[in-house]
Amino acid sequence: MNISGDIQTAFKQLLAGTAAQQDGDKQSGAQRLLLGKVLRLLGDQSALIQIGNQTIQGKLETEIRPQAYYWFSYEKQPAEKMGRLQVVDQFEDSPKTVQDAAGRLLNALSIKPAPASLHIAGAFMKNKLPMTENNLKAAIRWAGSLPPAELKKAADTVVFALKRELPVHPEVLSGIHAVKYPVPTRRLLTRLLQAINQAPQSGKELLRLKEAVTDVLNAETDLHAERLLKKLASAADMSLPEAGQPEEGELTAEKKPFPVRETSGNVKTPADSQSDKPAAPNVRTETEIPKREAKQLLEKLLVFAEKNENQPVKETANMIKTLFLQEKTGKAPSVLHTAQLTDEEGAVFEKAVQLTELKFAEKHDVLSLLQRLKKGLGARDELSFIKSFEQGVSPQTADKQSLKTALHAARSLQNVPQSVKQEAEPLMHKLNGQLFIEQTHPSFTQIMLSFPLGQSAYQHDMTVLFKGQKKPDGKLDPSHCRLLFLLKLETLKETVVDCMIQQNVMTISIETDFELQSAIDPFVPALKEALKETGCTLSGVTAKKRRPEEQNAVIEEFMAKSGGQEVDVKI
Repeated sequence: MNISGDIQTAFKQLLAGTAAQQDGDKQSGAQRLLLGKVLRLLGDQSALIQIGNQTIQGKLETEIRPQAYYWFSYEKQPAEKMGRLQVVDQFEDSPKTVQDAAGRLLNALSIKPAPASLHIAGAFMKNKLPMTENNLKAAIRWAGSLPPAELKKAADTVVFALKRELPVHPEVLSGIHAVKYPVPTRRLLTRLLQAINQAPQSGKELLRLKEAVTDVLNAETDLHAERLLKKLASAADMSLPEAGQPEEGELTAEKKPFPVRETSGNVKTPADSQSDKPAAPNVRTETEIPKREAKQLLEKLLVFAEKNENQPVKETANMIKTLFLQEKTGKAPSVLHTAQLTDEEGAVFEKAVQLTELKFAEKHDVLSLLQRLKKGLGARDELSFIKSFEQGVSPQTADKQSLKTALHAARSLQNVPQSVKQEAEPLMHKLNGQLFIEQTHPSFTQIMLSFPLGQSAYQHDMTVLFKGQKKPDGKLDPSHCRLLFLLKLETLKETVVDCMIQQNVMTISIETDFELQSAIDPFVPALKEALKETGCTLSGVTAKKRRPEEQNAVIEEFMAKSGGQEVDVKI
């Protein structure tokens, strides 16, 4: 199922012509605007016009003179042999600069030559983009709504949209802008949650939105709590009806973890990495927690959750968060006494927290968290949106909504406080913008996803860009693809990991602000062995120190190319 293609087609159908309609008559501003020099007049009321390095022949609707420069509007109907040329403005001499030509055009169209309009018009001209009056005005209006410091970025966003043949519409431009110049998702979610908590009223939609926001913010801790309860249930030989079955967001298939060498204080060798491998549910395994203590602690946690009228997973997650917070501040873990745990039970709880904590060096843990985040964000909700639009009905809502569905519901209601809508907009733009980055082609596909990883490890997103060739049956070919991971780490700062796979041979390139080759080399043999299980061969891992401007260049190149000559990826 080609969700990406359906989404892009639907948006183009929904938004095509919208900018034109905002200016009244759709036909009044839909003609192409061209800066050209009249080479010679022809005898049949037409002229030969030089546009850049090309020439066009058009039928004249205005008298012109040879060798002069004009801004023309150009329109050609399918049945017509030649298009029609109409003068918008005339230059006495050749325009000296792009700004000069842009300023004359804006004056001719009765657009005030302000910084935003000059920037956008100049961007159209420098990049030789197809320009219509409607597109130009729509882009200028959108750029004018941004802070002055964002003008250059705004122009780049408009150019990106036009090169991808996307509509020049505020929703589209804001979405692309949010992806090209992102704010961490966790920061946006925190702001939205604060706005919801400060809202004077909390209706049904706001409560659903709050639940969706907290589900994404607390995804790591909730997953940790589920694993802790399952571990206790397994050790106590008890059933756990509510949390005993794994949610869709957690992987349960037993995978061999990648051998990792960790830092002091949590040292692990390849030999003992098997000892804490997550066990499949409902399988009796040897545990480090005695049965009696596990049974007592589990019963106490279930009673405590029932007393607070909360789900056991949510209550346990709250205890884990408080425990971590108190460990950081150096205070005694009073939360354990609040749950009426004895010192012995408190010690068992802390041990269970340590044993079930997610490790970002373990493949199984990371994939479980990413699946949960993907579900919470609503990465597949667009398909139901499109089907609803096609049927002329509103998208149906479930009792438990994803973030994207809840945002859509909240922003469409009149009684939602403006402060909440204002904080919800950037999130909606960011989620939508990822769809506009996608490309679908018969031979390749490109996708983009940003994941707000848990608060215990990273405050920034992990953004993944994927390009992959397709097999004859339309499925992705994993033996020919490219993955680009964009990270902002506490120590390494801006980091780009580029994985290229050609005929099952993987080449990895890591770019940071540091010289890392000597630090990476010891891990390469273990990585080679791990990749053999996936059917891939590692040709090498190269680390290089990048210049500040290089990361943007890599991303732009990755997203801008349509994949005709390269190995492609879709997110």
